[in-house]
Amino acid sequence: MGREERSKDQVKTILGVSRDLFLHKGYRETTIRQIIETVGIKNGTLYHFFKDKEDIFCHVCLTTYEEYIRYVDSVTEDQDVVLQYAMTRALEFKMVEEDDMIARLYDEAYSSWRVAEALTPINMARNRQLFHQFNPGFTDDDYRNRTLALRGMRALLIADRVHTGPGRFKSWCPFAIETALTLFNVPKMEIQRAIARALDLIAEHDIAGVLANRGE
Repeated sequence: MGREERSKDQVKTILGVSRDLFLHKGYRETTIRQIIETVGIKNGTLYHFFKDKEDIFCHVCLTTYEEYIRYVDSVTEDQDVVLQYAMTRALEFKMVEEDDMIARLYDEAYSSWRVAEALTPINMARNRQLFHQFNPGFTDDDYRNRTLALRGMRALLIADRVHTGPGRFKSWCPFAIETALTLFNVPKMEIQRAIARALDLIAEHDIAGVLANRGE
C-alpha cells in the first residue's frame, strides 16, 4: 500500500472513530485526546490531516451528508425532485425527533459557521439541481439567499427540539417542507403530494437503522 492510500485509510479511520465518539458521547464531550487514543495514533498524525476538533466535525458532517443524500435518493422515485427534497427534510427532522444525541449533533452542526461555510455551496448546488426547472431565471444570489434562510429556519426548529424536547414533528415538519418548496416556486399541488408521500416513506422505512449509521 502506497503513502497516499495509507493516508486515505488513516483519514477514514479518524473520521469513523470520531463519528462514533460524537454519537455516543456528544460533540462537546469528545476530546482530541480520546480520538487519538481510540484510533491509536500520535498527535502529529491527527494534526497533519485536521486543524482541530471542529475541523474533524466538519469533515464528519460532509461525509455523513453525502451518505445521507445517497440514502434519500435510493428510497425516492427517479427524477421526482420535489419528493427528493421533501424526503431529505422529513428524514432529517424525524431523526432529530427520535434521538436526543442526534438532535444535539444537528444543533452543533447548524451552530457551526465552519460547517455552514462548507455545506452552503453544496446545498446551493443541490437546490439548483432540484429546482432549476421551476426557477430558470434564478441567480446564484437567489439560491444562496434561500439556502441560508432555510438553514436558519431549520436551525431554530432543531434548537427548539433540543431545549424543549420531542413531540412537534407532525407540526413543524410539513410546515418547514412547505415553506422551502414555496420559496423555490414549486406548485402547491406538487408540494402537498410530496409532503404526503415523504411522510408515508418515513413511516415505511427503518428510521432506527438510519439513526444507527447516520447523523450530522
